[in-house]
Amino acid sequence: MNYHTSHGAFPTAYSLKPTACFVVLMAIAMTCVAADDTALNLSWAGRAFTDSPGDIPFSFVYGGQPSSAVLASWERHVEVESIESGQRRSLIFTDPATKLEVRAVATAFTDSPGIDWTVYFTNKGAADTPVLEQVRALDASFACDAHASVTFHSLRSTGGADDWMPFSQPVAQGQRHAFAPNVGRSSSGACPFFNVQWNGGGAIVGLGWTGQWAASVENRDGAVTLQAGMQNMRLALHPGESIRTPRILFLRWSGDDEVRAYNLWRGTMLRHILPKVRGETVVPPIAHLSTAFYEMDKCTEADALAHLDAGKDLGFECYWYDAYYGKDDFPSVGNYVLPLERGFNLTRFPNGLKPLSEAVHRAGLDFLMWFEPERICPGTLMAVEHPEWVVLPDGGGWGMFNLAVPEARQYITDYVGGLIEAYGLSWVRIDNAVSYTPLWAKLDAAAGPDRVGMAEVRYVEGLYRWWDDMRTAHPDIAIDNCASGGGRIDLELCARAIPLWRTDATIGPLMNKDLHQAALQNQVMTAGLSRYVPFNVSGQMGADPYNFRSGFNAGISFCEDTRPEAYPREMLRAAIAEGKRIRKYFFGNLYALTDVTTNPKDWCVLQYHRPAERDGMVLAFRRHQSPYTGFTCALRDIDPEANYEVTISPNYTPNPSATMKGDALRAVALNIDEVPGSVLVEYRLTE
Repeated sequence: MNYHTSHGAFPTAYSLKPTACFVVLMAIAMTCVAADDTALNLSWAGRAFTDSPGDIPFSFVYGGQPSSAVLASWERHVEVESIESGQRRSLIFTDPATKLEVRAVATAFTDSPGIDWTVYFTNKGAADTPVLEQVRALDASFACDAHASVTFHSLRSTGGADDWMPFSQPVAQGQRHAFAPNVGRSSSGACPFFNVQWNGGGAIVGLGWTGQWAASVENRDGAVTLQAGMQNMRLALHPGESIRTPRILFLRWSGDDEVRAYNLWRGTMLRHILPKVRGETVVPPIAHLSTAFYEMDKCTEADALAHLDAGKDLGFECYWYDAYYGKDDFPSVGNYVLPLERGFNLTRFPNGLKPLSEAVHRAGLDFLMWFEPERICPGTLMAVEHPEWVVLPDGGGWGMFNLAVPEARQYITDYVGGLIEAYGLSWVRIDNAVSYTPLWAKLDAAAGPDRVGMAEVRYVEGLYRWWDDMRTAHPDIAIDNCASGGGRIDLELCARAIPLWRTDATIGPLMNKDLHQAALQNQVMTAGLSRYVPFNVSGQMGADPYNFRSGFNAGISFCEDTRPEAYPREMLRAAIAEGKRIRKYFFGNLYALTDVTTNPKDWCVLQYHRPAERDGMVLAFRRHQSPYTGFTCALRDIDPEANYEVTISPNYTPNPSATMKGDALRAVALNIDEVPGSVLVEYRLTE
């Protein structure tokens, strides 16, 4: 690391003078290389999804026979169409004997690298199909030097202090690395986004399956093989039945720069995956959580209004009311029944949240409301009144609301839709704490033999249908994907929602007012998860630059009580104003200029660069135990011969701007005297 301590001769970064310790990082022509990688992916898609014999990027076992053995005798054709974002190719196989149709629908993008596909199975015959199992929505091999290193890159998904921290591990010749999440929650215990690197390039994969998936990377005999699919499936399809498999977003990349690959991925996610409202990409709001860390289940209407009144003129964009309005105290849930007010605590909120929502709108803010309809506690209204829609574990405890039942799904769509309309909601926050796998297994067992996995398939399909129907009926709504923190962050939910609470691991530090630890964890999560999911935030307190900037990632889930008379309101107002000013940079390329660690003695330095606008920023954090007062940067994407206007902000009041040559800017030295402390550097190329 390029750390320094102050010894008189160390030049202050704020003088904007080149340092003696000049660090050169080779510039890369991003536009040309991105075009090359787009062509690489288009070419691969043309070979993989073709009507000619070749390597098919998925596999399955049918009637005990591998697809590699049976597909050669099946009918095969390809449908190709040009669409606005690329080329759509549908590769279709039909078994002449059983009439099973296998349809792989793939979109190869023409404006950024990547192929997005889903495989569907349909029984078009008059009898049950043979057993379908070991379905791998991704099964692809790539030639690799038998002696070259293969590295698996992904993120930790622990729910702990290292949540979403990047890690890398070698996959040696002859080894296979397999991984899967826990209890049917798609990012609990394993991350559904990963990058596999070998000589001269690699591939990034994103899985879209909000259930129990499994994946593996194998390095054997001069080939790297990537596989992914449902972990538990062994079923026969009845006549007319159709199922889908996990969605795959796949990006081949070239070269040796792993970080460049992440920025190609971010660009594809921004263009083609992340949700939009009225054509605009959804970003995290600058939101205030009101009572979430304070009154909680003792909150009254007066308390909620007092939080709103204290924060309404500070620049917040959204007022967030969390889990503490229900008929039963949290975490007991399951009272989402019509009429709407039956699910509310009418002692503390005699008129539901209607008076609060009206006050929020008078203050000019968006309103976010928390829901957890998928978890059902025994004895709640839904469990008692609609037991046919509820699956409870045999041993007692929490169960699930079965979204596989069309009537149940329509009921909860109507319920949440009614509150969207009644309260003028801009955000719907969907939480979830269900352990699914034993409940799905219970349903499969009741359905009889050869139906393993069907309950999971229908539930996951129902989840997507529910969110899609909600967004169609309410086109201005945005969804927050929570799930006990970041328990369900996968490709499909990232296409419909963004995580405003990417972990529960900051709750403890925030409750204990250990803001420095919460800030450290937020720095780690932004540096890690943002490689794959450009916009994601979590809870943070503290109006000072170090704490607020640590929690800001195009928005913030701010949860500090602003009601005390001595609260630094002007500082928070300035923090929010800065956040709105710098939000644009988070759409750019992301570079971690330091190793991403949980060590409180380290710095965390992040650069965001917008290639088209030729501007960007650096956010630098000196953590609360760091002995280092300085850090020499090695900025990316800077033209060494160009001139840049540079503004440095140790606090919320920027220093006067100055002009720097690109070669000096690339190695700019930053000083932070405060412990902890932060500095913001903004730059733009001048004509």
